[in-house]
Amino acid sequence: MRPFESLPDRALTDAELRALRESDAITEAAPMALVAHEPGIRLLALQRDETLYGLGYDPEEGWTVVTERGADDPKDLEAVRDVLRGWADGVYRDATHVD
Repeated sequence: MRPFESLPDRALTDAELRALRESDAITEAAPMALVAHEPGIRLLALQRDETLYGLGYDPEEGWTVVTERGADDPKDLEAVRDVLRGWADGVYRDATHVD
């Protein structure tokens, strides 16, 4: 099972992010950036075992795997963030990113 199949069909709340972090199936979960003027966590990095997933929430398509890579290097998280920001620029055309 992929670690994101149980995500809700909407952006995550802070409480849901905390629950993901406490889950035994997830090594780590972190928001990558906020999308201005859009509520909730829409750009998310999830690590399960040795795999790092970059997930984005699209209001029309739901949660999408934007990138998937090994979690071998600390720079992998930066790369996931950059890919997610680029993806968000296409989905949320009028939004800006807030770290």
